Amino acid sequence: MKKFLIQIITLVLVIFGLLAFSTNRLPQYPLINNPKLTKVQIDDIKLNVEISDTADKRKKGLGGRESLATNSGMLFVFPKPDYYNFWMKDVKFALDLIWINNKRIVDITQNVSPPTSGQTDSTLPIYTPREPADSVLEVNAGFADANGLKIGDSIQK
Repeated sequence: MKKFLIQIITLVLVIFGLLAFSTNRLPQYPLINNPKLTKVQIDDIKLNVEISDTADKRKKGLGGRESLATNSGMLFVFPKPDYYNFWMKDVKFALDLIWINNKRIVDITQNVSPPTSGQTDSTLPIYTPREPADSVLEVNAGFADANGLKIGDSIQK
């Protein structure tokens, strides 16, 4: 019995040691509690997107993340069409903003740069669509151009 107890204690210590060692080597990303995921299709292009549909999620957006996977994005969903303002606070990589209303692209803001080092919030540019939008899709910069997206294209979400 004593030998069995020593084996169990040793096994538990090894497991905790492996967990502690491995978590220090993994890249650290901001935690998102229960992200809502879905797929969006623009013509024949399919994207995996995270849905940002609450005030807190919209406020955080992609801020603090190091990158965005290819063919993925974040879809900001609003309760009604309007001229919603976006900025790049705490975003670390360039984006394309695809403004959507009623499942159609109404505007595209391409190659939006992240803030420069030391740039204050009060000097960050504000981006607004030409027409009211009920959602905004953020994707990696260059995505819209590389895929030939244009105003009027339909989106299935």
